[in-house]
Amino acid sequence: MSPAWNHCVPEKKIEVVMGWRIPEALKERSGQADAGKSVDPFSICNMCSISVSVFKSENLYAEGDAAGHVFVVKSGLCFSFRYDEDGRRQIIDLAFPGDFAGLEALTQRRFVSSVSALTQAELVAYPVDDFTRQCYAEPALSRALVECIAKEHAILTKRLMGVAHSPASQRIAHFLLEVRSRALASSKLHPVSESARNRALITANGDFNLKLPQAIIADTLGLSIVHVSRTLSKLKEDGLIEDSSAGLRYRNLDGLKELALWEGVSPWLEAG
Repeated sequence: MSPAWNHCVPEKKIEVVMGWRIPEALKERSGQADAGKSVDPFSICNMCSISVSVFKSENLYAEGDAAGHVFVVKSGLCFSFRYDEDGRRQIIDLAFPGDFAGLEALTQRRFVSSVSALTQAELVAYPVDDFTRQCYAEPALSRALVECIAKEHAILTKRLMGVAHSPASQRIAHFLLEVRSRALASSKLHPVSESARNRALITANGDFNLKLPQAIIADTLGLSIVHVSRTLSKLKEDGLIEDSSAGLRYRNLDGLKELALWEGVSPWLEAG
């Protein structure tokens, strides 16, 4: 079920996306700022927006819904997915703070996939017409959007190659490193206060602050839950990972990278 949009609060412009990746990309790459000086995000992202709160396991939107908005994740973790004819779920990708959701609204009248919240999440929704006009008006915004799309393409290409050619242990190890890398990159752009530290996706020492359901790993990598469970147990026996009270602890990063043949995710993400 999609969330009740009467929970949304209209706003005059983007005032809630602190550290959003597009302004960060503009600050670093647009050439509009002097050294040591940040580009004012409000000067380039002056669009009407809606704040959206989505509870854990609630859909932001469903496949076939009218595609009228583009979304950016403020906090929490979401994922996009589709069901096949046999009712099996295929997770397409995760969306971390700063990531887009619903970009198909730029070219499609209806969403071609669903997006659900893996944790409680806060997002900002931009009317697709306003977003499109802003991209035409601001080349730097368009350039940053292209970079975000290229990053997603790199992630999905690596994952697809793994599904086609890699054993389960390598695919799972690579996925665990991917979510860590993406959470680290997101945390650098979206620092949290000490009071919010327990809600951050990554801990101060680089562990994942969320218990990833085995079904999420299985449906992302095209594996059975039994296979995922068996492989995770072997990774723990080998001392590469372990469960923690909050989520997942990476005990031997070098060993996990060696197993995953890790080369990083994309040029836009922290490869450590």
